[in-house]
Amino acid sequence: MRDATPTPNADTRALLQQIAARLTAERPQHPMRESLREALALTFATRRHGYGTDRASQAERDILAHAPAVEPGWTRSRYAAELRQAVGGGQ
Repeated sequence: MRDATPTPNADTRALLQQIAARLTAERPQHPMRESLREALALTFATRRHGYGTDRASQAERDILAHAPAVEPGWTRSRYAAELRQAVGGGQ
């Protein structure tokens, strides 16, 4: 259960919300995959903090720590709703 996980910081919340928006806007009914979760964490952290920077690496770790694991059968839109819930934004 995620109760022991601290609340994400403002930067992580913003990045998770941006990822959720992307998943909702682009092919929301396509399947969500764990590899896509990892790729989006890297992409969004790098875009925000720069390629190869310590801050980007930390942001990627923070995203992955707060983004729930992908469950079988979830679509991109369902996963976006899970991300919003993880940051306290509801569905």
